[in-house]
Amino acid sequence: MESLKRIPHIEEFKDELHGIFDESRVNKSYLTRAEQETKRSKVVPSLEEAIRLSGLKDGMTISFHHHFRNGDYVVNMVMDTIARMGIKHLTLAASSLIDIHKPLIGHIRNGVVSRIETSGIRGELGEAISHGLMETPVIFRSHGGRAAAIESGELKIDVAFLGAPSCDVFGNANGYSRDNDKGVTCGSIGYAKMDAQYADKVVIITDNIVPYPNVPFGIPEND
Repeated sequence: MESLKRIPHIEEFKDELHGIFDESRVNKSYLTRAEQETKRSKVVPSLEEAIRLSGLKDGMTISFHHHFRNGDYVVNMVMDTIARMGIKHLTLAASSLIDIHKPLIGHIRNGVVSRIETSGIRGELGEAISHGLMETPVIFRSHGGRAAAIESGELKIDVAFLGAPSCDVFGNANGYSRDNDKGVTCGSIGYAKMDAQYADKVVIITDNIVPYPNVPFGIPEND
């Protein structure tokens, strides 16, 4: 700073917002990229903690995608955790529900799920709903109609829980892993893009955290 003061007329060079240049205000980080990732990481230690941080409360709307089809364990795992936390009367806005989601029958009966908005319901869950399991009729939309409802605000999602075959610590998520061809793959995660973009809070669930940046991404970190 003293060296700068010896420059003739330095006081005449002013930043319109901050006044005379002051090098003490320069905030330069000397952290390595790995250290920055650790410090700024969005990773939390458990699903329960992620649900707590999302602010999920009784009566809210949650969503899922169905890219994993009958290999999907995300919906059941999340709903079991929500039930243990005592949260009830949720609207479930999954893009589709199939055979593997049979455990939802129990969560409907115990009041964890009160309403469903989706593009399809199959298997025993569909049979149970067809025979009067739910008091409130299910709202069905086409995949395009669901996307339009989310975009317009007709379907308002409070928290989206999105499974991803790979994700970095900042939230760039993909339907495959560029580094591990033997890992879980579901391909494009296009059904989840509207959820990620418009939900108030987004939780990415993955078993494969990869180095930053996970590009090209299906869901960007800013969503």
